[in-house]
Amino acid sequence: MYNQQKFISFAVLLEYDMKERIQALAARNRAAKTEEEKQGIALEMEALKNENPKEFTEALESLVKTTAKEVENLTMAERMGEITKMVSMAYIAKKYFGKSRSWLAHKLNGNTVNGKAAQFSDEELSTLKSALSDMSQKLGSMSVSL
Repeated sequence: MYNQQKFISFAVLLEYDMKERIQALAARNRAAKTEEEKQGIALEMEALKNENPKEFTEALESLVKTTAKEVENLTMAERMGEITKMVSMAYIAKKYFGKSRSWLAHKLNGNTVNGKAAQFSDEELSTLKSALSDMSQKLGSMSVSL
């Protein structure tokens, strides 16, 4: 039993090490300023993959799952980023939802309302997508006509 636990711990350590190495290369790639740097990092990533393809794949899959969970946990406001500062949320709330700015703010920020985190229903999310698309088209038309 001890040897099995020791092996599992060692395997977890190796996977963690592989994750750290992948993350470090990804960070260097994001910071790279030249195509030559990026190509060198791509070669390093390929060498890392060839070192132990199974371990590399498992570590990469784990990192992807972690990232997906982090994205799920973002509020809609965080996902929309600076869009919430660029366009009037009050306008969107009134024009497309027939609601107040505070209603939309609760939904965007995931505020607790009546003991539950406010979220968009599927229908409301569809309305928001349509609203953003409609405004995008209007802005695009205006930019062309100037």
